[in-house]
Amino acid sequence: MGRTVAFVALLFLSVPASSHDIYEVACCAGRDCKPIPASDVTPTKQGWLVRTTGEIIQYKTWPLKRSPDGQFHRCAAFNDFGPKGRTKCLYIPDMGE
Repeated sequence: MGRTVAFVALLFLSVPASSHDIYEVACCAGRDCKPIPASDVTPTKQGWLVRTTGEIIQYKTWPLKRSPDGQFHRCAAFNDFGPKGRTKCLYIPDMGE
């Protein structure tokens, strides 16, 4: 039994992390998130403008997350990344703040 547990643990640890591993469960539960081009978001005086939807995600609020890979990522409710979709979380790369 001990060998089996050790073998399973070794297999689990050797599997590369998927791209969804960076997303918090509270944002998308491992789905409804994807990388987006930097051109899809614009900093404004009020916050980050999500160009596709027109939403402004205010600075220093819960939906903003620091991106661990230096890229922009967006989590959208019901996987709707279109103009009527709602942004659940927006991962922003470190901008030297």
